[in-house]
Amino acid sequence: MSAAPSQISATISAATKERLDRFTESHGLKKNFVVEQALLFFMEARRELPDEALVPARIVLEEEGFDRVVAMLAESPAPTEDLRELMRADSD
Repeated sequence: MSAAPSQISATISAATKERLDRFTESHGLKKNFVVEQALLFFMEARRELPDEALVPARIVLEEEGFDRVVAMLAESPAPTEDLRELMRADSD
């Protein structure tokens, strides 16, 4: 026997609401179902995984920080001697 449905209220960004609307429409799902499933998955993940395993869905990088990350990815540093030794040890 399941409990009677309860209603909740939450404030979300316009962008998230748009994504929810598009997702539910394209998959033929009810918003109530998607929101409840998302909450259940989130709470289960928080229960089972360590905090450091969860990355926020929205990470805002300022333009300078974003440019720095792009530059780091474009120009990877040369391997250190420690890394070379580690890689040689793995192949033995």
